[in-house]
Amino acid sequence: MSMQLAPASPDVAQLLAQAEALYLPQCELSLPLAEQAAHLAATLGDEAGEAAALWLWGRCLNVLQGGEAAQPVLRRALTMATHLDNAFARARANHALAEALASGGDDSRALSHWLDCLEDALSTQQIGLFIEATLGLGNLYVIHEDHENAFRYHTIASDFSRLHDNQDLRAKAALHLAADLIKLDRLPVAESVLRRAQQDLILPLRRDWLAEIHNYLGAIALRQNQFDAAREHLEQAYQINLDTGLMWGQIVNLTGLGKLLLRSGDGQTAERYLLQALKAVEKLHAPHLVQDIHEQLALLYEQRGDDVRAVMHYIGFHEHYMQRVNQGVAGKLAQLSSRRLANLEIRLRLLGSEFELNRLREANRETDLRVQALQDAAYRDALTGVMNRRALDESLPGMIEAAQQTGEALSMLVLDFDHFKLINDRWSHQVGDQVLRTGATVLQASLREHDLAARYGGEEFVLVLRNTALDLARNVAERIRARVETEAWHHIERGLQATVSVGVAQWQSAESAGAWFSRADAALYDAKRRGRNRVSVAGADR
Repeated sequence: MSMQLAPASPDVAQLLAQAEALYLPQCELSLPLAEQAAHLAATLGDEAGEAAALWLWGRCLNVLQGGEAAQPVLRRALTMATHLDNAFARARANHALAEALASGGDDSRALSHWLDCLEDALSTQQIGLFIEATLGLGNLYVIHEDHENAFRYHTIASDFSRLHDNQDLRAKAALHLAADLIKLDRLPVAESVLRRAQQDLILPLRRDWLAEIHNYLGAIALRQNQFDAAREHLEQAYQINLDTGLMWGQIVNLTGLGKLLLRSGDGQTAERYLLQALKAVEKLHAPHLVQDIHEQLALLYEQRGDDVRAVMHYIGFHEHYMQRVNQGVAGKLAQLSSRRLANLEIRLRLLGSEFELNRLREANRETDLRVQALQDAAYRDALTGVMNRRALDESLPGMIEAAQQTGEALSMLVLDFDHFKLINDRWSHQVGDQVLRTGATVLQASLREHDLAARYGGEEFVLVLRNTALDLARNVAERIRARVETEAWHHIERGLQATVSVGVAQWQSAESAGAWFSRADAALYDAKRRGRNRVSVAGADR
């Protein structure tokens, strides 16, 4: 998989890191840093660094100054990425250039570059770039009022965004889907999608998208003739775009406010907003925005009976409409079932299946881990980490059966912490818990891998020693007793001391698990009766 080449120069890398960190929150500060990084990389002959810096510089220009300003820089970025034969750098340069061309009204070439981006994104499985390019293709349909196909492509992008673990892309895809749903007059669903998108927003970095959400909620309210709610949302969107310096968003919001006020009968304020939008859009080459503003102004002046200015703006509307029609993009979009895109869509479905399969494998792995965790919880004592009584009860029959078949000796140790209630009463139950945890650690350290340690209940533990006859079991019990007695209990609480009493019994032929345990438990009580802190062997084994 081909990935982005890293800058060779540490100075270029540092400038780029600073510029990228500022791109979302303060794009106007990112711009000079990216430009500086591009010039420095060119001076040093750092081609990878220059390609990355040009890409970021062009994106900043597109946001702050519009597509026409960004295109020359992004073309240089694409040329360098192609020269370096790096598919990732080429894909993202194609995407950024397509965005700049689309914002500048050059839909035909935007289409071509988004298709190129898709090719590289698919070949390298760069799912994030694939999602971005698919959203871009859908936007071309939006421009040409084909909202059904726009919705189709945006749905593909949204589906992949849920497979791709990227909160930012999920929010972006949801915004595009909501815009389509509004145009398709599916307003309740659109509002629901917007509310979910708002939950995925990474704030304050994505305040621009918060502005979009308010803009779309305003559009929904306007369609429902809720003029006050619509105005509130649109004004919030405009203020955010004003604060962040996003000219495109400001123009869209001003146009929306103009439409709203025109419908609600405030033609004077509507005129002010629309003329402000028209003046601002002169800085951007965006024919579809200009067309929309001219159409609204023509309607406004027609309502007033100002035929001269109404005709003037209808002419403006018609000129920009014909400019877009003459590009012939509508025809190209209608032919997107061509072999190239058909092949791409086949690959998309295959890639989607692969991602679903990987996701399923990961889900199965997580399920297995959860099942294992549940099994551990079911068979392990939560306080000490050793096995619990259930695990002991289920293990003993199998261990006895194995001993019957092999003839190996099995011995059981039942041990109990002496005067444990006094420890709880004097030092607290928390100290008592720590005594049990430390004691369990001592027990486990005394056993072999195939032996079993279990907490039977309270302060009582059971150890089962495989292939261990009585004499050796007695020695193990004595060693455990001594280790517990000499443990540094004062580290838990000053003056604290703990000891154990142990009963030992070897399994006898044909003896049940219950009978075997009863003999070892009786030996334990014999040890306690004889003064505690001692080992006692079951009577039948003495």
